[in-house]
Amino acid sequence: MVTFLIFSVVILGLIPIAIYFWQKPASRPEPVELPPPRSAGLFAEQAQTETAEPGEAKVLTTGLTQQQENEDESLAKLEELHGFMQTWRESPDKKSTATMLHLAASTDDADTYREAVELALNSWRRGSIPNLSAVELQTLLNSEYWLLSSRTRSSGAGFVLKRTLSQARREFETVNNPT
Repeated sequence: MVTFLIFSVVILGLIPIAIYFWQKPASRPEPVELPPPRSAGLFAEQAQTETAEPGEAKVLTTGLTQQQENEDESLAKLEELHGFMQTWRESPDKKSTATMLHLAASTDDADTYREAVELALNSWRRGSIPNLSAVELQTLLNSEYWLLSSRTRSSGAGFVLKRTLSQARREFETVNNPT
């Protein structure tokens, strides 16, 4: 009887092992090879435009046109900002400060936004901006910062901007929490 019990346990243990080895191994699909990337040299866009097929040339020239439009739009935003900054310097207030910082952030240029931040901070330190508390200015600076693209925020100029905002935050903390 004991022999039969041991024999049946061994058989029942060997059955799952046999099934495991009899299974077909999963076939791995061969990797799909991608075409080699096009070289992107200094004059690649111009050369591609000249040698491209008509459909490709249209796409490339459309991309160049959009890039030119974006540059024109950026220049227009910068001109609008500089004009607004001139009028803001004459009589800064809470609403115009918010507008100036928004215009600076919409240029998507970290240096331009940093200049606007420093201008607003200097005016606030002098007490030139009536009815604007440290908390309100800090909230305004931080919220407009997030309008900048992630590429701009992570650039070198973006690092300098983050450092400026960090210094301003520390200054605001001393004003808000005097010890």
